[in-house]
Amino acid sequence: MKTILLLMAMTLTASAATPAPVTPLRAPGGPHIADWQPQANPKKSYIAQLFAPAAKPFPLLEDSPADHVHHHGLMLALGGDATDFWTEVGVPNSGTQQPVGSTPFADGDGFSHTLHWLATDGTRVLDETRSVRVRASGTGVDAVHWLDWQSVLTPAPGRESVKLWGHHYFGLGLRLAPQWSNKGTFLWQDTRGQTTVRGDEKLTPGRWCAATLTDQGQPVTVLMLSHPDNPRPGAWFTMSQPFCYLSATYDLEKNPFVLAKGQSWTLRHSLAVFGKPTAAAALEQAAQAWKFSLNQRFPIQPQPKP
Repeated sequence: MKTILLLMAMTLTASAATPAPVTPLRAPGGPHIADWQPQANPKKSYIAQLFAPAAKPFPLLEDSPADHVHHHGLMLALGGDATDFWTEVGVPNSGTQQPVGSTPFADGDGFSHTLHWLATDGTRVLDETRSVRVRASGTGVDAVHWLDWQSVLTPAPGRESVKLWGHHYFGLGLRLAPQWSNKGTFLWQDTRGQTTVRGDEKLTPGRWCAATLTDQGQPVTVLMLSHPDNPRPGAWFTMSQPFCYLSATYDLEKNPFVLAKGQSWTLRHSLAVFGKPTAAAALEQAAQAWKFSLNQRFPIQPQPKP
C-alpha cells in the first residue's frame, strides 16, 4: 500500500510539474510575439507569454507564481453574481472559464474562441466571445510588438441578469516577470485623479499606462491601452512591490454593474511592447494611432453605458 501511495504521489507531482501546452502566435510573416494557453489551466484560458522585440526571444510575463498561483500571464477575470473568477484557491466560490470552441486565425496571428464562465457547481454565469490578434510594426530599434484583445461578455442563457463586481485590481491583468519586481516603473497618460490604495498600489484614470524596465542592458516599455468605446473608462491598477502588476480595471469594486439579458459588455484593449526607452509623448502618439487601427480589426457594436 505504501508503495502504491508513493507511486501515486510521484505521478501527481510529475503531472503538476508538466507545463500545459501553449500555441505560439506570430505576426503574419514576422516574429513570435505571444503564447496562447487555449485550455482552462486550471481555471482560466489566457496569454501565457509575451515577447519583447529583441535579437532573441525576451519573455515578459510570469504564469502561476508561487505567491499568487492564480496570476496567469495576461488574463481577464471579474466577479459574476456570487462567483469569483479571479481567485482559484482559498475561496469557496471560485469559478472556471471553460473554453467550448476555438478557431485559430489562418495566418497564425491569433484566435477567436467561446468561453463559458462556470460557477463552482458548474452553472453557467457568463458567456464570453474572445478574439486576440498579434502584429508587428517598425524594424530594428523601432520595432513594436502588438497584441489586440477583445472580449464580449453576455449573461448565460436562462439568466435575467448578472451582477459584475470585483476588487480594485480585477480586470485585464498583466503579471510581469520576476526581474520587474521592485524595479519596474510606470508612466501614465495623466496622474490627475490618481489614488493610492495601499502601499505602492495605485489606481489612475486614463486611456493608457506603461511599465518600463532595463534588464541586462535591454530596455523594455510595455504600453497597455483601453479603448474609449469600452463601457467604462475605468482606471489602471499598478504595483511594483513585492511583484510588478498592471491591470485595466472597470470600477467594479465601488460601482458593480448589472448586465441584463440581451445586453453585452465589449472590452477592447491592446498591448504595445517597445524594445527601447519610450517617452510619454511617443506613447500618446501610439495610443492615438492605435484607436483607429483597432476599429478596423475588431468592429464594435453599440453597448450599454452604466
